[in-house]
Amino acid sequence: MSMSASATPGRLGSEAKTGRTSMYTRKSSATTERAGEEIEFANQRGLEDTYLNRMRIFVAPYFAEFFGTAVFVLLGCGANLTYTVLTTNAESAWLANAFGWGFGLMLGVFVAGGVSGAMLNPAVAVSFAAFRGLPWIQVPFYILAEFIGAFIGAILAYACFAHSLDPFDGYHRQIGGPFGSAGAFGNFARPFIGNGAAFLSEAIGTGVLVLGVFAITDTNNFPARSSTPIAIGFLLTGLAISLGYPTGYSYNPARDLGPRCAAAIWYGADVFTYHGSYTWVPVAGPFAGGIVGAAAYELFIVSKRAVVDDSRSYSESVHSSVSLE
Repeated sequence: MSMSASATPGRLGSEAKTGRTSMYTRKSSATTERAGEEIEFANQRGLEDTYLNRMRIFVAPYFAEFFGTAVFVLLGCGANLTYTVLTTNAESAWLANAFGWGFGLMLGVFVAGGVSGAMLNPAVAVSFAAFRGLPWIQVPFYILAEFIGAFIGAILAYACFAHSLDPFDGYHRQIGGPFGSAGAFGNFARPFIGNGAAFLSEAIGTGVLVLGVFAITDTNNFPARSSTPIAIGFLLTGLAISLGYPTGYSYNPARDLGPRCAAAIWYGADVFTYHGSYTWVPVAGPFAGGIVGAAAYELFIVSKRAVVDDSRSYSESVHSSVSLE
């Protein structure tokens, strides 16, 4: 019994270490598994092994992020513009605005989810790279695709609403004031809210968003699986209704900066300096909040589950050791 007891801690320590690191080993194998999935997909589609088809498979995630973000921003900015030009029943217009962004995100996730994972948000992409195994080398390309997609989505939204804005502002595009409409593209905090408070609001909202996305997509928790796009869309809608009023709920650097750059075409460069050079707030706030939300989920929820698994493995190992004696 004493020999077995002296040998057990080493074995148990190795097993516990293996249990604790299993979460991280799946990160290192994510790229290899994805490459295998892409090859299998190519075989199923009957694609020949040519340079062109290899490039198509390689760039598919980035085009998926581009189109998914473009659809998301097109519907969202369209909802913003509808809210802007409606001068009556503002309360119901705000609710419709929240659902517009939520449905836009839902459709964007449906478009890109099976190909790229549908980050559609640089803050989410960075968080998934830090904690969920998205290769860091892909992150800059994801962010670039998301930014361009948001830029194009905003241009398409403006094209749909240009003639509707003319009677609203008298053919004179204004950033702020009673006839200002630039906020339909790049967000601005309420006039009575400073940039510091706005940064905190954006960080908290994005932290809850990323924490929710991590929970929804965690297969070891209570995953939404095929309903993931719907769940994430309603998550954004809920955040918009409950926390979105102070800043207009950007929670996404690409969703704000891309449309803001598009708005500069019609409203001028002042869109970057308006409200005390507000541009940095909806960019920095979501990055900071996203990392905090992701870390909170991984450290205080996933790690606890891992500890429980390790404890169970430890108990089973002790039981097996005693039984063998």
